[in-house]
Amino acid sequence: MKFVVIGSGSIGSLFSSILFNAGQDVTVVEKNKAIVDAIQKNGLKIKRGDKEQVLPLKITDKIEEAGIPDIIIFAVKSYDNVTAAEDCKKLMGPNTVLLTMQNGVGNYETISSILGEDNVFVGTTTFGSTTISPGNVISSETGSISIGEYKGGITPRINKLAEALRNGGFEIHEVDDVNSLVWTKLIVNVGINPIGALTKLRNLGTHENEAASYVQDKLIAEAVAVAKAKGIKFACPDPFEHVYDVCRSTSMNKASMFQDIDRGNKTEIRAINGAIVDEGKKLGVPTPVNDIVVHLVIARESGEK
Repeated sequence: MKFVVIGSGSIGSLFSSILFNAGQDVTVVEKNKAIVDAIQKNGLKIKRGDKEQVLPLKITDKIEEAGIPDIIIFAVKSYDNVTAAEDCKKLMGPNTVLLTMQNGVGNYETISSILGEDNVFVGTTTFGSTTISPGNVISSETGSISIGEYKGGITPRINKLAEALRNGGFEIHEVDDVNSLVWTKLIVNVGINPIGALTKLRNLGTHENEAASYVQDKLIAEAVAVAKAKGIKFACPDPFEHVYDVCRSTSMNKASMFQDIDRGNKTEIRAINGAIVDEGKKLGVPTPVNDIVVHLVIARESGEK
């Protein structure tokens, strides 16, 4: 089974390492030449729990060098969806499928409009991962992937993809309603990510700091109202408590937007809180706090000028 991983950020690097350790044929495609050079020269350094490895991963910044895979794992930031999906046309063989493993909503729609609905699957993960420097990643020791059809149902092709990923070293769950999981993860990102980016509070602080928690609850409440209007069912009994639990269980983590702002990178605010605002407008659900937070994070992206 041949895999190509698009993107060597935190999650892309982690998944590449799992596939490599399972003996799979895996190639990473990364547009950032500095990251490619670092991994080609020094290997991928990854730490999971107490275990550290340096892996001689195959990596290239030229997508045509990757060859035609059986499975593409799509792990780029949402704002790169169109460019990356267009590039993936060069990798699509007659039996190639793509699994998107991204934050936010709207990713499937964009990617499938370019590569075709029959070729794209949706996944979420419970893994946490942080990039320390190019080619140097720290990850949670355990985690799993849930996959499904965007339109619902556990189909024979989902079972086939799940088996291939299990052989690749992953713990896989096939789910009937993957959108429920996508929105459950979205609600966590809505409540934690922008607060971390704007305040530099780690995950626990976004909930325990009284002022931050006040804003967090407003963000979550608006997102829950939008989800209800869309008929989305969360994969948890109480979305608020779910966000709080994640804050506690990842207490010392820096949210991905926090890390992006620290590095001077663009964030995924538009696909996370921005998605709540956009969906709210379509459904007539007010989302004023999410709207303000989107603009504030975009202002932070521009830096001090």
